[in-house]
Amino acid sequence: LGMFVMMSCSGLIAAFVAVIAVQLRRIEGQTPVLTYTQLSSGSVGILFFILPALLWTVAAFRPERDPQLILLLNDMGWILFLMPFTTFVVQNLAIGLAILGGGGAAQPFPRWAGYFNLWVAVLFVPGGLLTFFKTGPFAWNGLFVFWVPLVVFLAWYLIMFVLLRNAIRQQAAAGHG
Repeated sequence: LGMFVMMSCSGLIAAFVAVIAVQLRRIEGQTPVLTYTQLSSGSVGILFFILPALLWTVAAFRPERDPQLILLLNDMGWILFLMPFTTFVVQNLAIGLAILGGGGAAQPFPRWAGYFNLWVAVLFVPGGLLTFFKTGPFAWNGLFVFWVPLVVFLAWYLIMFVLLRNAIRQQAAAGHG
């Protein structure tokens, strides 16, 4: 059931990434390089929610399998879920740089959101350290690889949701809707 919910919700991230792209496009105008960078990174990032869910589903599908095979699938799921930090880093760098580089009346986000996205990018980097540690704070279930990115992702998602909602309302009030 958990993997079914994870798979179902993963697809919804595409709409979220698209709405971010629409707002970044307002900032960038005729040269939307950061918009397309965010859009492509965010789209690829969705796979790192879907693929682990598939692996965990395969691991649970036949519990009578050799426990070593189930452990292998579980490890593959966690590593695919936590280690590919680069797409998320690139996505947040693109958002942050677009916000900080923009200005004028077309700015849908407050300036602090640009700095926030840059910090989010930095805080995702420890996920890459998973490859070097099996125990401790840099292991797959440790503070810096699991908990910090999880809390940061949830905070980012909630904050960006509110900022996007405000930007859409601002755009509609200005008659650009």
